[in-house]
Amino acid sequence: MVSVNPFAEFRVGCETVLKDALKRLYPQISIPSLLLESPPSPEFGELSSSVCFELAKQTGKKPLEIAEQIVEAIDVSGFPLIRSVKAAGEGYINFYVNFEDFSRLTIESVRALDTEYGYVKTDKPRKIIVEHTSVNPIHPIHIGQARNPMLGDALARILKANGHTVFRHYYIDDVGRQSAVIAYGYEKLGRPKPVGKPDSFIGAIYAVTSCIMEIQRLKKEVGKAKELSISEEVSRLQRELDDWTSVAADLNTRFPKIFARLLDEIGKDKDPEFQVSNLIQGYEADEEKAKRLIREVCQLCLQGFKETLGRAGITLDSWDWES
Repeated sequence: MVSVNPFAEFRVGCETVLKDALKRLYPQISIPSLLLESPPSPEFGELSSSVCFELAKQTGKKPLEIAEQIVEAIDVSGFPLIRSVKAAGEGYINFYVNFEDFSRLTIESVRALDTEYGYVKTDKPRKIIVEHTSVNPIHPIHIGQARNPMLGDALARILKANGHTVFRHYYIDDVGRQSAVIAYGYEKLGRPKPVGKPDSFIGAIYAVTSCIMEIQRLKKEVGKAKELSISEEVSRLQRELDDWTSVAADLNTRFPKIFARLLDEIGKDKDPEFQVSNLIQGYEADEEKAKRLIREVCQLCLQGFKETLGRAGITLDSWDWES
């Protein structure tokens, strides 16, 4: 005999002998649901029943008297996992496991079932969606953000092992401007394969694209302020432009190829912000091109996340995609 859950075999045995004794002793009484609980201390056995307290209300007898009568009537000869049954306290029935047979069953089951041991299948399998890990793609993802994906993935695996059909969903929901800026820059680069860690690559695209777009916007604003001869506004905008120009110089040093290509490609658009807005609207309108582009960016980000977790010995199953 082998079992995926030896303790469940012990529990079933306890329920069976208890029900049989109750039917013989109290055939005319409706038996309440048998509640078997783990007692507060090992000295009270491995399982305990408080059914005698319910029977006392119907019979007028003391719970302990009923417990002693039931224990006397219980026959455990056909249940090798049950070592003994005792009445205790004010009316509890305690069941003690036969550790020799229980240990033998456990070891033989582990050897026979191998990796399937312990995975108890549900009688009513369901289709279950587990949603977890909505990461922000504008910067590299680090190990400190691993808590939710580990919890979500563990829950999904447990449910699957229990016999359910499980879908792991990564919901994009509202795209937002940041994701659209990344997608815009990524497309301008020709949707290249990542150089280095994927999420770091995506983060670089966001930083460079956002910087170039901001510089272009500020240049236009400075021009308008000069036309209107608003000197204070010109000075304020020029200071912002100088700051962003300094940021651009740093990004150009760190990501020269990405910066040069994006500077050239974004410069061809009269209104980059309009292009970004179109991406957001296209995604919300369920346009396939926009959805495919946004998902591709998010997938690269998640790929980088998995690499980060992989270095820590953490492996996640794949996500399904929903929006």
